[in-house]
Amino acid sequence: MTYDSTFDQTRLDQLAKQHLGGTNISGRILFFGYPGENRLDLATWQMDTDEDFEAIKGSDFKLQMMELLDILLTYRAQQGQHNTGQGVVHLEGDELSIEWLPRVDVEVMRNS
Repeated sequence: MTYDSTFDQTRLDQLAKQHLGGTNISGRILFFGYPGENRLDLATWQMDTDEDFEAIKGSDFKLQMMELLDILLTYRAQQGQHNTGQGVVHLEGDELSIEWLPRVDVEVMRNS
């Protein structure tokens, strides 16, 4: 199977369209996979305001985002891509984007 470089963004766009239309939330989700297993281990939600966090806290969006991150981790590892185990999803209104980063970079973001 050939790696589809649009897979991540296409899935994020679908999720945003389903849940974030008309919202004005912003923040980021830092995520880490289990080392060697390529499955989601930990996600830290860092929203810009308490209101943004409350808006998604118990929502289907949060649950489906966690499921999607697990899928993306698995897909990226299956395709032999770099930085398969961690990254950051940026939330800006009804738009989502993802960056796959070295573990140390995501840990620095988490601790800042």
